[in-house]
Amino acid sequence: MPPLLRPFLLLLALAALPAAAEPERALKIGVLDFMGEDAALARWDATGTALNAALPEHRFELVALDIPALETALEAGALDFVITNPGHYAALEYRFHISRIATAETGDPVASTLVAKAPMAGIGALAGKRLAVVSPEAFGGFQVIWDEMVSVDAGLPGRVELVVTGFPMQRAADAVLAGEADAAVLRGCLLETLRSADPARYGPLHAVATRPAAETACAVSSAVYPGWPFAKAPGTSPGLAKQVAVALLSMQEGDLWTVPLDYQPVHDLLRRLRIGPYARNGPVSLSDFIADYRDWLIALAIALAFWALYSVRIETLVRRRTRALDAANAGLKREMAERRRAEEADRLHRRELEHVARLSILGEMASSIAHELNQPLSAISNYAQGLRMRLQTGNGAPEDLGRAAGEIAGQADRAALVIKRIRAFVRKRESQRAPVSLGTLLRETEALYEGVLRRAGVSADMQVEKDLPEVMADRVQLQQVLLNLVQNAVDAMEDTVPDERRITLRCARHTDPTRGPGICLSVRDRGCGLGPEALDRFAEAFYTTKPEGIGLGLALSRSIVEAHGGWMRAETPEQGDGLRVLVWLPERDET
Repeated sequence: MPPLLRPFLLLLALAALPAAAEPERALKIGVLDFMGEDAALARWDATGTALNAALPEHRFELVALDIPALETALEAGALDFVITNPGHYAALEYRFHISRIATAETGDPVASTLVAKAPMAGIGALAGKRLAVVSPEAFGGFQVIWDEMVSVDAGLPGRVELVVTGFPMQRAADAVLAGEADAAVLRGCLLETLRSADPARYGPLHAVATRPAAETACAVSSAVYPGWPFAKAPGTSPGLAKQVAVALLSMQEGDLWTVPLDYQPVHDLLRRLRIGPYARNGPVSLSDFIADYRDWLIALAIALAFWALYSVRIETLVRRRTRALDAANAGLKREMAERRRAEEADRLHRRELEHVARLSILGEMASSIAHELNQPLSAISNYAQGLRMRLQTGNGAPEDLGRAAGEIAGQADRAALVIKRIRAFVRKRESQRAPVSLGTLLRETEALYEGVLRRAGVSADMQVEKDLPEVMADRVQLQQVLLNLVQNAVDAMEDTVPDERRITLRCARHTDPTRGPGICLSVRDRGCGLGPEALDRFAEAFYTTKPEGIGLGLALSRSIVEAHGGWMRAETPEQGDGLRVLVWLPERDET
């Protein structure tokens, strides 16, 4: 054989030999880790050992995983079998289509225990408390107690503050001991295990809200559910699953297994809580909505019924009140109409009184006014007779005649002015307010009271401050007030020594403390004055100190002043006898 063919033939021979058997892949059994990896592996070590002994052609390996890691491994196809709690199994069965082949017959019961340091009357006492749980997805670590809370009060879970500690489960108990929570949820018999392992640390914890359970001697706070299932993954062959099931049922020591039990109580719990395979992901049907919110809907219906009754009552009361208001409004309208008629009658009556008062003042001043008219009339008569004599004698020069005619016209104008002011003073008229200068009004009114003063032998001293602001007033009404005050001052000095008969009329600025800036007009006489009682009743209607007076002049004057926003007062002068009457009126608002 050629030497070059030997290596080639050797390669062909090696290729023709059967391949060496590769080592068989270990079968992974994922176990739920709720107490730590070591505790989980120790818990199911007997099961793993029994399977390896019963099926030597396969190698089984336990892998401790928490809930998220277990689901991730199943999704990746990295597990062949699963050992988990019943609630988690129901969710995995729905999501990953695993199927149980056996149920644990021994071990701790599938139930929950509420633990706390202080006594607790029942599940309802959790309201307002902090509750430590390993995870909201933990079956025995939360969901079982959640269902118990809902059975007591559907709204109770919403009033409990969850403190999520994570795995291992003893962290929930530690949270209570550290004061981070008021109570904790542990799986059944875990409290007894912790207290046996470390009585000094976990001795203060006690089971609360317990209930009797024939399935276990441990204290539990919930119903007891079927044990943990042993389930095969979707990719595991049925033949292998059958062999594993036979091996599990044949175990005589360690973990004991039985045929798969009925997990309907677990499904009922998940269905009530609407979690796991029964969580709603699509539209909610009307029946589900009514079932979920039945209590709220009943409360809403009751509230609507009360609201309807309340609305009917309110509507009835509103209609009744409306009718009462309509009747009251009609009465108010009648009262307002009557008041307007009364105010109109009072206004007309007041105008009549003012007119009568002016006529009374004019009557008292008649002789003086007649004297005032007599002077220009006498002058006219004298000038007229002089003109006639000059014309008869024929020695009247045109200049002299013109001068005489001018004097006659001037005196006639003077008489006409007196008559015009008298007519304006006594004429009936409505109040007409306009800007009035009190200084100018004093000088204009002087023509009306000058004769009165001269006949009574009274001198007048007029003091008017410069640049006085105007007031908004009725000129004639203020003249009436001024003439009334002057006439009263003259009457008060009948018994006064002639040399002392004088009045002082003063007009100056004055700021009222409450009403602001204004003008004060004062009339001061040197008469007998007024006593304390008379001063208190000054300007009171129908009160007078005159023997023949009726007590209306000053009352009308005060009402006129007050109608203009002012006031009228009397006071005794600081020096000398007599009386000072003050009239204050507000300044005209320029705006």
